[in-house]
Amino acid sequence: MIWDQKNKKIGLVLSIICIIILLLRNLEIYLNEEAITPEIIPFQICHFANFVLLFAFFKDNKTMFATALCFNLPCAILSIVFANSLENYATILNFRGIAYILGHMLIVGISIWALLAGFVRITKNDIKNGLIFILVLFILSIPINNIFNDLMPGFSSNYFYTLKPERGTPLEAMYNMGKEISILGMKFNLVYILLFLVLGSALYLGLSLAIKYFNDQYKFGQDEIFVK
Repeated sequence: MIWDQKNKKIGLVLSIICIIILLLRNLEIYLNEEAITPEIIPFQICHFANFVLLFAFFKDNKTMFATALCFNLPCAILSIVFANSLENYATILNFRGIAYILGHMLIVGISIWALLAGFVRITKNDIKNGLIFILVLFILSIPINNIFNDLMPGFSSNYFYTLKPERGTPLEAMYNMGKEISILGMKFNLVYILLFLVLGSALYLGLSLAIKYFNDQYKFGQDEIFVK
């Protein structure tokens, strides 16, 4: 019980540190741009991941832990591996560049630590609820991107990469299979969206079931010292 509460406090502190780093990064962008841009509104996958982790530790919410581990974690790893967003930086040796790398590394580290510490108990219901949560955000990002691009000319809103993929990523091949269309004033590539949905859902479900299997087999963090 003591260790369980101690680990919960550690998780909360680490999540708050992530959010502070994000807020300071966004403050720097605001001061440089002298405007509110899509980049400082935390709808990006890895930005809202910080709030997912905070809510998961605060409420001991298993669905959010599943979302953090099976969705935000692989996305953060991919962001570190490809790091395409850094191509817009003159150098990574500044606060914004360091915040990018450190923020993604913290998401990866905290998510894995939550699993090993026994916070993650993935059930089929958590997997289903997590998938619904992600799909709702994914679909909502399409109108949000279009609205923000209209309201903030000169800046690009591309939350969840639903308008276009990052250059140099495997998603480009799927994007090139379709073309941009306009429905109800919203512009998007329908073929790309559908393929992205199928691929993303398959990867999420595959990873979720794999982690559930190994968690059930090895009972990470579930010895008597962690039992509530």
